Amino acid sequence: MNNYYISILLMVGIWCPLASMAQEPASGRVDDQYGYGLAFVTIHDQAGVSHGQTDENGAFTIALADTATLVFRLAGYEAVRQFVRPGQQGITLVMGPDSRTAIVDLAFGQQAHHAVTAAVATVSSTVLRETPVPTLSNTLFGRLPGLTVMQGSGEPGYDAPQMLIRGKGTYQDNSFLIFVDGLETPFDQLSVDEIETISVLKDAAALSQFGIRGANGALWVTTKRGQAGKTRITLNARNGWQQPIALPRFVDAYDYARLYNEALQNDGLAPRYSSDELEAYRTGEDPYLYPNVNWYDEVLRSYAPQRDASLTFSGGGQTARYFILLGYNRNEGLYANTDRDRVENSNADFQRYNFRANVDMQLSKYVSAAMDLGGRIEDRYFPNFNGPQLWDNMARFPANAYPVRNPNGTWGGNALFFDNPVASVLDRGFNSSTDRNLMATLRLTEHLDFITEGLSLRQTVAFNNWHRGNYNKTRNIAVYELSTQTGEDGQQELIYRQHGTRTDLSIDQGGNDQWNRTNLQFSLNYDRNFGVNGISAQLMYYQDVYAVSGNNVPYANQSVMGRFHYGYADTYFAELGFSYSGSERFPAGNRFGFFPALSGAWLVSNEEFLKGSTAISYLKARASVGLLGNDRLVGPRFAYQQDFYYSGNYYFGPGNNSFGTIVEGVPGNPDISWEKSLQYNLGVEATMYNRLDIGLDAYYENRWDILATDDGTVPSYVGLGSAYRNMGEVNNWGFEATASYRKALGDLTYHVGGSVFYSRNKVVAMNEVVRAEPYLYRTGHPVGQPFGLQADGFWEAADFDGSGSLLPGRPVSTFAPVQPGDIRYVDQNNDGLIDENDYVAIGNAFEPALSYTMNVGGAFKGLDFQVFFQGTGERSLFLGGTYFWALQNDNNIPVMALNRWTPQTAGQANYPRLSTLPNDNNYQNSSFWMRSGAMLRLRNVELGYTFPRGWQQKLRLNNLRLYVSGINLATWSSVQGTDPESIGGYPPLKSYNVGLTAQF
Repeated sequence: MNNYYISILLMVGIWCPLASMAQEPASGRVDDQYGYGLAFVTIHDQAGVSHGQTDENGAFTIALADTATLVFRLAGYEAVRQFVRPGQQGITLVMGPDSRTAIVDLAFGQQAHHAVTAAVATVSSTVLRETPVPTLSNTLFGRLPGLTVMQGSGEPGYDAPQMLIRGKGTYQDNSFLIFVDGLETPFDQLSVDEIETISVLKDAAALSQFGIRGANGALWVTTKRGQAGKTRITLNARNGWQQPIALPRFVDAYDYARLYNEALQNDGLAPRYSSDELEAYRTGEDPYLYPNVNWYDEVLRSYAPQRDASLTFSGGGQTARYFILLGYNRNEGLYANTDRDRVENSNADFQRYNFRANVDMQLSKYVSAAMDLGGRIEDRYFPNFNGPQLWDNMARFPANAYPVRNPNGTWGGNALFFDNPVASVLDRGFNSSTDRNLMATLRLTEHLDFITEGLSLRQTVAFNNWHRGNYNKTRNIAVYELSTQTGEDGQQELIYRQHGTRTDLSIDQGGNDQWNRTNLQFSLNYDRNFGVNGISAQLMYYQDVYAVSGNNVPYANQSVMGRFHYGYADTYFAELGFSYSGSERFPAGNRFGFFPALSGAWLVSNEEFLKGSTAISYLKARASVGLLGNDRLVGPRFAYQQDFYYSGNYYFGPGNNSFGTIVEGVPGNPDISWEKSLQYNLGVEATMYNRLDIGLDAYYENRWDILATDDGTVPSYVGLGSAYRNMGEVNNWGFEATASYRKALGDLTYHVGGSVFYSRNKVVAMNEVVRAEPYLYRTGHPVGQPFGLQADGFWEAADFDGSGSLLPGRPVSTFAPVQPGDIRYVDQNNDGLIDENDYVAIGNAFEPALSYTMNVGGAFKGLDFQVFFQGTGERSLFLGGTYFWALQNDNNIPVMALNRWTPQTAGQANYPRLSTLPNDNNYQNSSFWMRSGAMLRLRNVELGYTFPRGWQQKLRLNNLRLYVSGINLATWSSVQGTDPESIGGYPPLKSYNVGLTAQF
């Protein structure tokens, strides 16, 4: 039994004696008098442990060992929080304007769900825990409508995905803001067990307080906080095994040799391999002189383990409440035969230690405080070789290049394929880094009810520091090329030709890096009801200074922001949000702008004509419009000023003396400004028959003042680049739709649901270069629209005369001479030439325009299950480079090339003829190499079992659940031989996991 499981058993053994006594049932119901459709509300505690759900009448019965704060949630929103005691009967939880009803986290505040006028989607950590992955952002696939998540590398410690909120609104930087507990900071390496909720803020009403930086959206992450009651101790532990979703496939040594000969014949060259050599490769009789190496099999192991565990403590009284987390995560890499003690080398390896302490205190009747301390330690190890290049080599090196090791034990290699992939992992040493991150926050709140009811002040100061230290153990290697010669005795002798020199290991601890962030917030808040009128207002000063090592000038942002929310009769709501914010990236006098947003909502189900309706129990319509900015600019950081640089030397005089020269940089633009974004949103939310929840949002955005230059229209003889100017424009629109249905059949409860998100954009203006043909312009197409040649099959022998020249009337390729079996393209402008003027828009952008999900789950007595699918559409991929283009740049031959064009297979071929020569005609960007990137993926399957309460009482536990799960188990796609989301490099992974949750 490994140390991991021993530690779990020890923790269980230590804490079991501290567990509370036998459980007693508590019962009650959720009152649905406000029409929220609260049947089948999920019930869990602050640690995320499930306690079941209400039935179709809103009633519940649960067993408790001691007093607890239970959280009742509907569709990810908090419905009610309630202190519940063992044996307590007849509890009625009433939804009303003065209770914590369906609380939604917004920017720098919270609102009751029914009163929210903005477009916000929220997911709880209970849902995120269903996806056991090391990096938090990889739990978000399909969980938040409007958030596009694109799988990246699976390399441990570097596996964060790409993400977009509501597609692309600009052809420049589309990255968005990420806030954790109101402070801007990365969130990928937080533990899922310290998270309460993650919300995506999508429209102007939700983003108005971010002002000059809010146009691309924001993720708002909220961590858990303690609740009054006896200490709850929760242990979560998981162990899993990971494998690549897919690996590229290449031909073996025999097929490579015979196809290489065929390619030489196509090129009019003599064959390289004799018939005897081909037979030797086929039989494998000599694995040294005629090797057949599958580099993936040699470099990689069959699976890599991952594991994580967390221990949380939550409790306190009315004076002080606390939440404490200790977490551990380890994610090992796929490289085989590495040294676990890291003397000579290291596997790819990522270890993370998380800790958090959130403490809330009531210092007096009028003053409360919150102190948060969070941080983590991240240790990364990886081979001393460029990771993408290593995976590129495994794909590029043919199976017959050389053996992994020679008969004398030296590394195989040659001058052409020097970097033996196995030696690159095992004999070059390793690189490592250690990250330390610490974030401390202090909040003071003064409740000024003695002045007027509902008035309060809040001050926040936060410090966030990150540091990375490096420790590298590296060396160069020697490889030996194997050949034979005839000795004096007439026998064949092996000859070893050395390439490179093996050096001793050297230690390097340089290259350290760090950043720190200081944040100040001061806010005046007012929240009060006057009969049927409700007012909630906030006015805040915000300042953020971000200092990065090696950067003399910190990044700084400053804002005065606010929100005024009015509600009438709990039915009609209006809100004005605004920000007067600025950034140091712009010239003095033009650094600040005003960004307002107006929104409203109508709770239709509170109208008399719908009250008491069984068909429509909840119905709300909302709308918003507002102006936002984007200060993420391209080019020089301070593009408003003229820069000069030391560059090169000037030589003159009899002695050819040299002097350093100063050159003029890109001209400054004193009028440069931020991107402007005018955003509109319409939304509808409904619950029907207390079982079916529906949500629909439609949006439109006009983005202008996007940066562009005149480089495309100003001639190069001017001698310097053009200044960046605000002259681009993009329109972006789309919709999001969600639906979920829940029902109970005796002891069986189940739910089904799904979502669809669609986003489309168009470049209206970008000041692009003057082009020869109208169809060449990128303007008028989506951001990232690919362009290429339109393939039209293959050239056939009938297209050529006896001398091998194309017959009259056939367009001539300017890229390279063609022959039968080469790709034929459409001559778009009918000028008789195939060149770059024949490029047209083909396919779709790399980022999917369409995302959708489907899920089903349920519970029967102690068993529960979840199945979650996620898919994408309207996305295209180019199959190019090392993984697909046979023999180009000394590439390997992919399996797909077996169906190449030959005179015998001309009618069925789907791959061009093979050639050892550079073939610029066949390997252009074209529709021939384009594939649909649409795919459907089984993201998550989970099956769990919660032990009967009688068993738990014997173990003195409050909750004990075991489960198994699978991640990325199946993918349906038209792309073969690789993963449709990430082509090349360290592959995305699937995993199989077992875990437990135990609460004391």
